[in-house]
Amino acid sequence: MISNKQIKEEFKDYFDIPLKLIFDLATTRVKVRDLLKWKEGDVIETNKMAGEYISIDIENKPLGMGEVIVLDNKFAIRITSIYTKDDLMELNVK
Repeated sequence: MISNKQIKEEFKDYFDIPLKLIFDLATTRVKVRDLLKWKEGDVIETNKMAGEYISIDIENKPLGMGEVIVLDNKFAIRITSIYTKDDLMELNVK
């Protein structure tokens, strides 16, 4: 069995590659007439609240799930699960 140390050594050349993470933090519907009225400082209500679960994607592929939390008066994401290969096969991710 390969140890974590061996895996880290084998992949160390890839550690600094930047990846795009996407947190599906909020979605909402808005009418065009309302969108055109928006200005700086307006507040847009969304369908997410602290304590709700969201998907986490990496490079547009599912990575896992997270929970919306408030940390020092800012929204943050607590990772609650990272998908396994079997999970991804079940989700039909290629």
